[in-house]
Amino acid sequence: MEVPKGWAVAPLDNLLDYEQPQKYIVESTAYRDNYPTPVLTAGKSFIIGHTNEIEGIYKDNLPVIIFDDFYDRNTVCDIPL
Repeated sequence: MEVPKGWAVAPLDNLLDYEQPQKYIVESTAYRDNYPTPVLTAGKSFIIGHTNEIEGIYKDNLPVIIFDDFYDRNTVCDIPL
């Protein structure tokens, strides 16, 4: 791989912290448009619905990168909650 001048190659885990998503998975998939919190995926739809759950909501450092192993995609998210 040819690296552009002024760039460097580094393992991703040297640049970013990785966190497993289990504690952010909603309990119910009974989403409603009038619920306040978006439920996100890096997949094709990005916002898959809205929840009214208050536990397990990520509110830490934004932006984040959401990796999706099913679609081999990633999405940068900076939606403040």
